Amino acid sequence: MPVKYVNRKGQANYLRAVTAKKGGTRYYIIKNPEKYPNTALLDNLPEGFEFYEQPSEALVVLRKTLQTTITPEEKEIVAEVMRKHETVDDYIIDTEANAILIYIAHLSREEFGFDEEHFQLIQSHNDKLRFEKTNPETYKAQRFCHLSNYYGWITMETSSDLKYLAQKYCYHIDKESLLEFWIEGEEDW
Repeated sequence: MPVKYVNRKGQANYLRAVTAKKGGTRYYIIKNPEKYPNTALLDNLPEGFEFYEQPSEALVVLRKTLQTTITPEEKEIVAEVMRKHETVDDYIIDTEANAILIYIAHLSREEFGFDEEHFQLIQSHNDKLRFEKTNPETYKAQRFCHLSNYYGWITMETSSDLKYLAQKYCYHIDKESLLEFWIEGEEDW
């Protein structure tokens, strides 16, 4: 039985291995297993690899197993705060090597008359907030800045209390008030 990963849009993804010209192995994610013989599809993931569903568009890729400094307890702190959020119900919490990211939905179900299946196919999520773990006891609350001079993640506040940062900034994740928080230690522009 070929290994399969179904993303949040309900699309099945399979894994195919091909021997490269130099003798190595290349892996490909495929959506149509009917195009290939069953022997071309892998029954197991290669050791040290995992399927990863990108939060923004639900694209599935094969990546090396993520080594992260984020504990399940830290991720749960942010998840608990987001579950209590009054205006955001469609979000994704993801982990990187040293950060927790929160993505919120681009579209609102109430604004569209699509059925659930079509809505899921067009839905995308945008990364809005990140809690970067700089050492075992310090976190930075960051938002993404699109200004050319500051393009990238900017730190709004540093603290040893992740729950405090989550409670303070998650409230603003879907509001323009998030933009009012500027770079820690700098005068407002």
